[in-house]
Amino acid sequence: METRERGLKPNTAGAMKSVLEWKHDIPTRYFATYEALEDAFRERVAGLVPRYHAGTRVFWDDFQRVTNRSTTLAGSGGEAYITSNPRDCLAFGTPFQVLQGAWLSASRTDAVSLEDPQRVAERFGLSGHLHQSIRSLSGGETVKLALAKAHLQASWVSRLTVASPFSWLSLDHWPYFRGLADHYRSCGTPLELFALQGEDTSAPAACDDPPVADALSFSWRLKGLQLDLGSLLDHLHDRPVWAAVASVNETLASLCLLCGDNGQGKSLIAKALASAMLFRGEAAVYGTRGPRPVRLLFQDVINQTLMRSMRQLTARGVTKQVAAAYDDILAGVKGRVPEDRDRLPSFADRRRGNTPLTLLEMKILLVAVRLADQGVVLILDEPDWGLNRLEAEAFVTAVVRAAHARLVPVMLISHKPWWQNLVRSVRWIRKDAGKTSGAGGCLFTVTIHDAEGGEV
Repeated sequence: METRERGLKPNTAGAMKSVLEWKHDIPTRYFATYEALEDAFRERVAGLVPRYHAGTRVFWDDFQRVTNRSTTLAGSGGEAYITSNPRDCLAFGTPFQVLQGAWLSASRTDAVSLEDPQRVAERFGLSGHLHQSIRSLSGGETVKLALAKAHLQASWVSRLTVASPFSWLSLDHWPYFRGLADHYRSCGTPLELFALQGEDTSAPAACDDPPVADALSFSWRLKGLQLDLGSLLDHLHDRPVWAAVASVNETLASLCLLCGDNGQGKSLIAKALASAMLFRGEAAVYGTRGPRPVRLLFQDVINQTLMRSMRQLTARGVTKQVAAAYDDILAGVKGRVPEDRDRLPSFADRRRGNTPLTLLEMKILLVAVRLADQGVVLILDEPDWGLNRLEAEAFVTAVVRAAHARLVPVMLISHKPWWQNLVRSVRWIRKDAGKTSGAGGCLFTVTIHDAEGGEV
């Protein structure tokens, strides 16, 4: 495939570099693992966030401690925080309710120059989402809402701590974070970032050892596709909201990258392909022998596990196939990350243990379970979330190798420029709010473009 087909926007890496340069005046603490970052973050916020990555027993113990506390961090002089999964710090059903709650809390203090929720929503590009269910927001839209909430808290809290934001915000949305940092500085309120090592770097992954020598091809077909976005919760009557997707029927090479800014519809298309959401029309992937089932690894893999144990996740009668895929991926990770060679046991040894899986082990296991199915297509949605830069590269490379060895094509969803040297094909996903004619009253239309910017 031609080099230009594999390329990303020519100014992406340079722009990312310039954006990250001006964040260096913000104090940042770096951590090697998601678990270390979460432990430090919980200590910072006095244990207000239960550890739901450490299993059900730990979660409910933490939850009980929170509910039994006589005081919280709320009130004048309290802490503001944005969790590594921004949904975890948003307590209400819609963005308007979240911002209204923050505004009411601030109005009970001596806060000065307090902006109303509507104006803050406009500042953070959320005006069109105020009455949308939070569960239907994209990851980037969710973190923008968390930023907007923190903006309303700036004049009355003692400090803001933000955990691992780089996996959520696309390049074009980093000015929102810069604006929040400047706002906190003008209020004289400290702000600190907790990040994983290398999470904020922009250089593409090295391609000295490409994951595959020969690409697998597959076709995808989207025809008359309309996606169910849920309901607008402030309406008296439950009115469903739909988004249309422009039709496409083409052959792509694996590894295929689906990229685009926050809120453009990348994950929506992936969920439709995997039948993980309601939709009308056709969303299908085809191999040489016909339709192929699509299996999806969510960005939020912790919620995807539903707190199930390793035994529960593999109790499907295909343990041998899962073990083989798990150990193949594990070997690839260990080959690139020396510090993981001693701390990550094999599938058999891990299954005999009783300690909770680390986030990296969760990702490896969920992929292995999906690769145990025959004839599937695998989609990885923002797979770097919760991993340091070195582990993210090692994980993606190892997964692609293990998948291709089983003749499983892979699609990768990401807004980062890390993967441009590893992919064989690229498609840009864009939301066109004005392109709704003939879309059956849909709120917007998602269009698909090639690496040159032309609609396919």
